[in-house]
Amino acid sequence: MAASDVLAWQQVDVDGVPTRYAVGGEGPPVLFLHGWALGTRAYRRPLRRLIRRGCRIYAPALPGLGGTADLAPHARTVAGYGWWAARFLASVGVSEPAIVIGHSFGGAVAIGMAHAQPDMVQYLVLLNAVGGGRWSGMVGDSRPLADRPLWDWAVHFAREAVVATTDVKAVRSVVPEVVGNLLRNPKGVWRSANMARRANLTAELAWLRSRRIPVLALTSDADSVIPQAAFEALCAAIGTDGHVVAGRHSWLLTDPDSMGEVLANVVDVQVAEHRGRTNASRLEALEDLLSQTPMSVGDRRRLLDEASPLWLMSEDERTLAGDLALCTPALEDGEVRAVVVPIEDSRLLRLTVVAHDRPGLLADTTAILAGEGLSILGATAITWSRLGMALHSLTVEPDEDFSVQRWNTIGARLQQADGTPVPVPTPRSSAPVVRIHGETEDRTLVTVEADDQLGTLAAICRWLADEGATIESLGTRSVGGRVVDSFVTRGRVPTGMPRLTGRYRSPRQRTTAA
Repeated sequence: MAASDVLAWQQVDVDGVPTRYAVGGEGPPVLFLHGWALGTRAYRRPLRRLIRRGCRIYAPALPGLGGTADLAPHARTVAGYGWWAARFLASVGVSEPAIVIGHSFGGAVAIGMAHAQPDMVQYLVLLNAVGGGRWSGMVGDSRPLADRPLWDWAVHFAREAVVATTDVKAVRSVVPEVVGNLLRNPKGVWRSANMARRANLTAELAWLRSRRIPVLALTSDADSVIPQAAFEALCAAIGTDGHVVAGRHSWLLTDPDSMGEVLANVVDVQVAEHRGRTNASRLEALEDLLSQTPMSVGDRRRLLDEASPLWLMSEDERTLAGDLALCTPALEDGEVRAVVVPIEDSRLLRLTVVAHDRPGLLADTTAILAGEGLSILGATAITWSRLGMALHSLTVEPDEDFSVQRWNTIGARLQQADGTPVPVPTPRSSAPVVRIHGETEDRTLVTVEADDQLGTLAAICRWLADEGATIESLGTRSVGGRVVDSFVTRGRVPTGMPRLTGRYRSPRQRTTAA
């Protein structure tokens, strides 16, 4: 899971073509291909929505635009752009099929890529895409899109620009991209415009239909740039029912939340399948690593059989195997095991605690750390209900003068915690948001979003314990100074809100733990 929804801008050489691209997030790979005259930066807001849904975004600037060099003259075709897109994925190390999303002219490139390398496409998403090749004329007939006069294109693009200016954030993203492209490479902008105007990809779409590549095609009800006739021809060729959303051609720029909602079904299914594949490989890797330890086959199976997907995704395999090794031999009555390990190349420390499970255990652990002034920057937890055992791993950043004696004090307090609630330093948080999913006595997913403050996690864990919910696993991430803690719980479904008021403490950056 991503530490945040931040996109990083990087450069890679794609078969001799210096290519600028944005990358961010963790999860199934998503290749996003932008529209005409723009670049990746114009799409930052919708791309961040996809990151929050659990995707790994790769968003290159198309050749000749956004700082990416032009293709060689012979490759300046839709097919050439499509081949370049496939080579881009290989150049950034993507080795599994990707969700390929193309908007406007980027849709044509996405079709070209799927046609060139169908095995690299897990799902094809076409948003107001070029490629249908038909145009409804003034008298209601349907003619090739190449017959559409340039002045008609210009009028409708101008209308789009006027609508976009009503959104200040869209203006700030779009205008620098368009102006920059026109100044850097006006010929490239003109060439791609002509390519889009003449693109009739119905033959390629029909071939993709024969390959049974899953496709989602969308347009918007007020799109005057890509005619309805072109969208209908595209859907007919690919053999899918098109979907219509509210908005104009640039709807995903002016209303980025809509894209996340519209693509939710496709993205969420792909994310779930990706996590399932990842978890299976994680279990195999953990089994192999633990087989090299004194842990018995029976103990390995008991620990891995109940391992939750949320916990399996929280760290690399070696770290998880090290945590599991702390779980054997069996705990003595009242025993608590705790190990502190420095995290390489940082001042951070990782505290792993194994103890007999009981109500409020995680709340007490986090409250003890908060009481010592330790901010928890990342956390994972897992409970084995059949074994009556819990494992907590907490990443903290101690002050420079944090002594061994203070660590010994923390260890003694962890050992002495007997179920009497440890006082929680009550943090202050503006507008905490609690979401409940599942609402069954078997399993419930609880997410809490709040300001990232000292004691926030402890206060949330205490609330869950007081509500009678047992924390089975935990993951945490931060987004823009807010922390999002995700809990899988058993028992009672929590109600109400955690106590998140009190003295304010400056937020600290929280790293990803799950």
